[in-house]
Amino acid sequence: MANLNYRNREATLFFVPAAAAQAETKAFELQSVSPSQGSQSAIHDLGEAAISQIYEWRAFVQFATNPVVGQSVDFYLKTAGNSASSTGHTDNDDGTGVLTVGVENKLKNLHFLGSIVVDEALANIEMVASGTVLITARAFQIVAWNSTADGLSTDVDENGFWLSPVPDELQ
Repeated sequence: MANLNYRNREATLFFVPAAAAQAETKAFELQSVSPSQGSQSAIHDLGEAAISQIYEWRAFVQFATNPVVGQSVDFYLKTAGNSASSTGHTDNDDGTGVLTVGVENKLKNLHFLGSIVVDEALANIEMVASGTVLITARAFQIVAWNSTADGLSTDVDENGFWLSPVPDELQ
């Protein structure tokens, strides 16, 4: 008898600005990120329980000015053994809090997720990218790097990152 392998979507984790209309799971202050700068979310601890390791991610941004086609905003996963900044041993030394990432070298030990590549030179339109990632670490943060020549919009509802657990369900 054949088995069926389904995806069973669970509750989405929202990494958005604290002032956004969407209630955040963890704060991620992406609004107003300058060119050649980045932003790091607060750390999210998945705990010790059995959970999915498969996640679908969806990143979205808007630019304050007309961006250059072909440039990108890049997203990374920063993992840790736990959410404590002193014992979690995060993938770089920027700690576990929400902060601005000012040096591109801070991305070297992070896990690249994907990029939103600018596909039209217009400000104030939503640009989106998505993908799938395996997360086996107990705790993690989302890091974005603005590789464009343009800053992101100041609108707190137009910049964010969603992460949805999609564990396999065998029947």
